[in-house]
Amino acid sequence: MTILEVKLKHVLTLLLVVTLITLTFLDFKKETDKPLTIQGSIMGTTYKVVTYGENNSISKEKIHDIFSGVNKEMSTYLNDSLISQINKSALSEWVGVSENFITVLNFALSLCFNTNGAYDVSIGRLVNLHGFGPTTKDRSYKQNDKEVLDQVGCDSIETEGLFVRRLKDVHLDFSSIAKGYAIDLVHEDLVLNKDINAHYIELGGEIRTSYMKLNNRPWIVGIESPENPNKPFITLNSNIVDSFALATSGDYRNIKIDNDSVITHTLITKTGKPKKFSKSSVTVLSETAMKSDALATALNAMELEQAILYSNKNNINVIFFSHLDEETEVIFSNSMAKLVK
Repeated sequence: MTILEVKLKHVLTLLLVVTLITLTFLDFKKETDKPLTIQGSIMGTTYKVVTYGENNSISKEKIHDIFSGVNKEMSTYLNDSLISQINKSALSEWVGVSENFITVLNFALSLCFNTNGAYDVSIGRLVNLHGFGPTTKDRSYKQNDKEVLDQVGCDSIETEGLFVRRLKDVHLDFSSIAKGYAIDLVHEDLVLNKDINAHYIELGGEIRTSYMKLNNRPWIVGIESPENPNKPFITLNSNIVDSFALATSGDYRNIKIDNDSVITHTLITKTGKPKKFSKSSVTVLSETAMKSDALATALNAMELEQAILYSNKNNINVIFFSHLDEETEVIFSNSMAKLVK
């Protein structure tokens, strides 16, 4: 056997060993990288949580308890929830609340003032009046939109420490922010869990993920078009921002038909009327799901030009789907355009 043949034999043996080690490693990774998927129902919708980790053992009960805890405090569909207690309290009566509740309410009130009332969680009676709340119709004002609307406003609710009181006869409605906050609580819990390396949380179409999925690969999230809600129109990678939290508000998702007219669930606080149906949507990418949730609703309630100006002025990452003249137009806010180009 020549020296060249001996060297070649050693090289082939080394390659075989490396190959076997690699295959063994890949097989091992297949065993340890299997995701744990937890699914369930809460808040009138469904949720899905996917986690990766070597000791991936978080329980479905813990995840559900976090979601359920927010629901028990912030759902107007529960008569004994904290928000329902506030809505039934006497005017100017202080009601004690939790830190979670005050966090959500204070953020909502801040956004209300910042958007000049385009976003307002004091519209609960209007929501009921138009048939999108826990009661088909709110009879307390004999279905008089103006009397209900006159009470609505950023200054109708006051907070002090862990106390809240109604200054006007309004009902709070957290349907535009509670799901996002619940997602954030689950996210925080998963981040603190040292056995979990990556995670994905989805509740009612709103999403928050870890920076990367696994093996240096990002999560890929699809954004639907109002024209074809079952097919992703745009995809985003989770690693385009440090914290990936996404929410969409559209006038095509929650609608009612009344005398052949389409009524959307988005209410315009200036008029008290539902937004005109137009097959449009607003998707917001922000650092928290609560912020994305609330901002998507606020921008969806604005006129398109106003929403674009507000997004650009405040550096909000937004994708607008506008449906005009039977065509769908996709518009990116300035900051979002920089992320997706």
